[in-house]
Amino acid sequence: MIAIVLYVLSGIAIALLSGIAKGSMRRLWLGAAVGLLIAFVAFPFSRSLGNLTRETVNPTLLALATDFPWLFGLPVLLILTLLIARRGGPRGAWTAVVTGVATLLAGLVFYSQPVHLVRLAPINGLMELLTALVLLGAIGLAAWNRPRLRWPLLAVGLVAGVLAFFWLNSSQGGHTYLPNSAGYYKLLRPTPAGANLQLVDAYNAGLQARNQVAKENGLALAEPIQSLADLKGKIPAEAANQGYRMLQPSRLQYGAFAVFVLAGLMLGAGLLHLRNLRLEETGDLQAGVVLASVFSLLLPAFNATEFNPAKLVKGWPFLVQFGQKAWPPLLADPSTNRFPLQEVLSFMTITVEIALVGTFIAALVALPTSFLAARNLTGASPWMRGVFYFTRAFYNVDRGIDTLILALILVAAVGLGPFAGVLAMAIHSVADLGKLYSEAIENVDKGPIEALESTGTAGVNVLRWAILPQVLPLLVSYTVYRFEINFRVSIILGFVGAGGIGFFIQGAMAAGQYDQMIIGVIAIVIVVNLIDFASSYLRSRLV
Repeated sequence: MIAIVLYVLSGIAIALLSGIAKGSMRRLWLGAAVGLLIAFVAFPFSRSLGNLTRETVNPTLLALATDFPWLFGLPVLLILTLLIARRGGPRGAWTAVVTGVATLLAGLVFYSQPVHLVRLAPINGLMELLTALVLLGAIGLAAWNRPRLRWPLLAVGLVAGVLAFFWLNSSQGGHTYLPNSAGYYKLLRPTPAGANLQLVDAYNAGLQARNQVAKENGLALAEPIQSLADLKGKIPAEAANQGYRMLQPSRLQYGAFAVFVLAGLMLGAGLLHLRNLRLEETGDLQAGVVLASVFSLLLPAFNATEFNPAKLVKGWPFLVQFGQKAWPPLLADPSTNRFPLQEVLSFMTITVEIALVGTFIAALVALPTSFLAARNLTGASPWMRGVFYFTRAFYNVDRGIDTLILALILVAAVGLGPFAGVLAMAIHSVADLGKLYSEAIENVDKGPIEALESTGTAGVNVLRWAILPQVLPLLVSYTVYRFEINFRVSIILGFVGAGGIGFFIQGAMAAGQYDQMIIGVIAIVIVVNLIDFASSYLRSRLV
């Protein structure tokens, strides 16, 4: 309950801070309303447990509404709020306040519900349909700005969406390769009358046999239960196999954080809007949708990455211990024939050379191919247009494969050492440099090109005398900037055996030699700053 109060107060505090800055209150409560609609459908709100951990289901409010029908009133109120908000004024603000209060009360009422048994009701085909609609929508957006190709592309998108739906929803297709997608979205339906008591009786009836097995294995004996709450986290396997789950309303998930924060935000923003009706703008609905979309993307990401500052607080003693062991650095110890500073300088030189060679090779390949990827140079014929799309597709695929992945593959192919790092860096940098080069070529002034072409000058000479003089400073600047990036990347490559200072740091860390590892870290900081200042100065002189 304390967490819920803090969530609500956080939402109200956001509204107050925005009100102090004279921001639009209608924008905030509109964004909160859209966010609550998204949370109602997509964010897990509570937890229901089976017999095993993998049988745990985290239902959304929509999934819970089949067990608590009064929850269906929330989306109705939220949609009504969005409709009334178009007119603005006090009516919309009062609706926001009422909806915020109703959402808070609904969340609190659900939170106070007792533990009880529910039954899973998977919705087959829902995720497959959503995937098909997303595919259709993506193709539709790409086609909308191309009037001549709009309807053919929409037809292709429709066919692609239908085919994707049937493939994903087939036992030989998506259900084979993506088994979790089958019935992924599950509703929680109420169980028949007396099911809870039957489960309690069945558990107590088999208790003697289970305790006999536990006694033979030296485990603690279980006691008879009076209600499902006494099961402490799981139900018997027989009930779980039949689709039963034990719903624990008080076990709130990150969807509850979203609901209570947004409800507090809606309540606070609505009250402030009533206090000052001028705190609204014409583009509030669009801005609110953007705010809700950003919030809806970030919140699951924070949850998936297990973002928890408390873990950092818990691990603080290790950081203190690390600092004590790492300082002062051990530059040399002739008595044990250890010279860490010398090793760091040697490995740092290799790191710079890996970045230098990798960038040089990438530039050699990217320069000629970038002309083939420039739209303004490849529109003369269908064949050249095909070359353009092929080159751009190659760049996109190459950029999609991270340098670290390439290094892992190449280390296995050519062995440990800097050669694998050079190859990985060169292969990935070709796409990045090629894309930058081609965009620079596409933005050249057409005047010199047309002047040379009017005199009958050949294509290669046009490139040499009309295009290269314009883009050469940019190409050099991009190459220098890419070298700066590649130096940082080459540090990480050492951790996978591709040589350089990263290899030294990994070895020192593994051996617990923190006073030697810190020398490598200091060297990285110094060299990164030197390269950054040098490359910035060079780019400022070129462009």
